[in-house]
Amino acid sequence: MKKNGFTLIELVIVLVILAILALLAAPRFFNYQRDSKVAIMESVAATMQSGLEMVHARALVEGLENGEQEIAINGVMIPLRNGYPRVDGSDSFDEINQQVLAWLNLDAVSLTTAQKDPSVAEFFTDKSTPNNHIYIFFTSDLDAKSVNFQCQVRYQNVTGPEVRIQTSAC
Repeated sequence: MKKNGFTLIELVIVLVILAILALLAAPRFFNYQRDSKVAIMESVAATMQSGLEMVHARALVEGLENGEQEIAINGVMIPLRNGYPRVDGSDSFDEINQQVLAWLNLDAVSLTTAQKDPSVAEFFTDKSTPNNHIYIFFTSDLDAKSVNFQCQVRYQNVTGPEVRIQTSAC
């Protein structure tokens, strides 16, 4: 009489092979998650750079390319320095977020909004008051957030517009 089915040894061998495959695949999966976060941050930085150039072009057209000025974009007053958005660290988190969203098409909320409901947007904007910097972080990284957290896009305009991206902790 012929029996159909698997022996216990055959099942154990299959489970061992599946475990080995899982161990090999897991690090690659986690690298894909990191790689996707890095790619998204690079995209945010590139989008920010494009937005800055559009603001600058508009400032040139309106004759606001020198000194400290203001320009209305999408109904929001944007402070300028030499035709590029200027960061005023004394502005509130919500005001900074409104200014950024006026020249940057991004699904972002202010830090104060993200603290109330982290699921509301993919990104949040933050600021460094003493340094006049704007930061963009993933909302999922809210608990790890600091100006030294290495998964961010930073903008400043002290001597000229500068977009810096850090991705080592993404």
